Amino acid sequence: MSDTNYKVQLERTLDQISVARAAWEEGTLKASNDELYAILERCYAVFSEMKDDTAKRRALNALLTDRNMKPRTSTSLGLKVIRYVFGKEGNREMAYSRLLTIAHDLKPAEQSLTSYIQECGGVEEVRRLPKIKDGKAMTSDDYKQIAVAGLNMARIPVASFDLPEFIQPNSEYDEDYVVGLIRCNPDGTGDLLFGNNEAKVIDTVLIASGKYLDQKAQDDQKGLEAADVAKRRAEDVKTFAPKLFASMSPKLRLNGEAIPAE
Repeated sequence: MSDTNYKVQLERTLDQISVARAAWEEGTLKASNDELYAILERCYAVFSEMKDDTAKRRALNALLTDRNMKPRTSTSLGLKVIRYVFGKEGNREMAYSRLLTIAHDLKPAEQSLTSYIQECGGVEEVRRLPKIKDGKAMTSDDYKQIAVAGLNMARIPVASFDLPEFIQPNSEYDEDYVVGLIRCNPDGTGDLLFGNNEAKVIDTVLIASGKYLDQKAQDDQKGLEAADVAKRRAEDVKTFAPKLFASMSPKLRLNGEAIPAE
């Protein structure tokens, strides 16, 4: 067979395969994707519902434990939801889990998850999106500084009291903070039992606080973008922190006594 004849035959064969591929994409694949997106849409609804609800997250943990799928401390909420629904934790499930997290951070609130996935070009394309699109990833130090700035703006403390001798700030640490160990009682009260002023321990808690404040601020001002993520988020937290603490009950109790929050 001459090179010219082979080229003609190859073109015909590949064209036929291409037509079959198009039919598959518009038929079986599209139907399959539509069903998958519908499942993920429902997973996303559950994920969003329990994102900021500790009791609901604990209920999910209990369900997973009952089914011999007890989650690790480091297991993300998205993966917990996906693992329960899909019954396992493989590369595919990890991709779906990341999709839920990214969609929660980046998807416009009024847009459906299915529409967002389709707009991005599919699950894999969403999974590849960086969680922060505007040029600079947040570091642990960024979150620490956010916490320091945000907490300094909080004019209404949860509680104020005289520090016992065993709970004192670290004179060698940059900030006057100490980490307290609080026992949570069934009646909703708490008992401060111990304090730790080691720098690493305080750093860990400040970083976690910064992440929490940052997420709350971003939820409050979703959609804003700026060139410098760390600077923008720090400003967001400064604005949001007073609102968060001001929303607390005007009276708090310490040792059974009502204390005005002022």
